[in-house]
Amino acid sequence: MAKHTKAYHHGDLRAALLAEAATMITEGGAASVTMRALGERVGVSRTAPYRHFTDKSALLLAVAAAGFDRLNDRLQAVDAAAPRSGVERIRRLGEEYVRFALENPAHYRLMYGAEAIARAEQPELRESANRLFEQLVEVIRAQQRSGRIKRQDPQTQAYVAWSAVHGLAMLVIEGQIKTTVDVEALARQATATLLDGMRPRKARG
Repeated sequence: MAKHTKAYHHGDLRAALLAEAATMITEGGAASVTMRALGERVGVSRTAPYRHFTDKSALLLAVAAAGFDRLNDRLQAVDAAAPRSGVERIRRLGEEYVRFALENPAHYRLMYGAEAIARAEQPELRESANRLFEQLVEVIRAQQRSGRIKRQDPQTQAYVAWSAVHGLAMLVIEGQIKTTVDVEALARQATATLLDGMRPRKARG
């Protein structure tokens, strides 16, 4: 890959390093990322990345946080376009979540892999992941207020919904579901089944 020759302004280099590291992860996984190779690909000195990240681990944590931010932005855009009434909002969020994971498998693994264990000690990563989860909780609360979802603990319901789409995404990413399967249709079926179980009995059917 050709080096970038752009002159970076203050703050731009960090963003460029994160973007290039994400590309490297997509191409060869997290193991392919080294600080030296990253600097070469961006077109800066081998020491330049260390001005923004103390080491590779710090870099990967920042990339994971950026991944959560990207996913959150996509889900917010989908939610904004969804009807305010009905559980269509949750269905669309679930399907977009799976779509993002399958489009960015290596990045997604990083977001929920070993680095995720360190969230409690990493405010940037923890806050990015929490924003994503809280978005789902708020959508569920809104549907509870409208009577379309059972009035149970919204955080518990959010964990159940998250488990369903995350589990499906990981099964596909890890090759446990045959590539001949229509994943889009499977995601629709998974969210439909999930939502059917979350509806009050009188709202089913």
